[in-house]
Amino acid sequence: MVPVPLIILYLKPLATFLAGTNKPAAQFLDLLFEKAKRKAGPIEEFRWLGLMLFVAVPFPGTGAWTGAFIASILDIPFWSGVSANFFGVVLAGLLVNMLVNIGLKYAIVACIVMFTASGCMWSVLRALKQRLRSSSSG
Repeated sequence: MVPVPLIILYLKPLATFLAGTNKPAAQFLDLLFEKAKRKAGPIEEFRWLGLMLFVAVPFPGTGAWTGAFIASILDIPFWSGVSANFFGVVLAGLLVNMLVNIGLKYAIVACIVMFTASGCMWSVLRALKQRLRSSSSG
């Protein structure tokens, strides 16, 4: 968690500096940032909650450093990005601890249940967001 605030604060200024001094670096960073923005659909849609749940998923590439990188790219405010990363790391730790302690057979079942529940949760959140949007505009 130590580098998370530094990544959120200084990633964009560092990228801007590098892009201004080196044309190939600018092209690479533009490509990298665009790809990251395309992949960050649910995070961009739900902001804090999306970032926290992304970091909480205990899979490779979804940890605090990646969450900080995404928070910086999506211009999520500093304290929102840090707190979403913190709570996501805590939740991921609790999930991994639970899966390790219940045994392999039950861990596989729990993973299937969590995967299904997360898909349903995103659908419910999207439906609620659309309903709130339509009720506020109508």
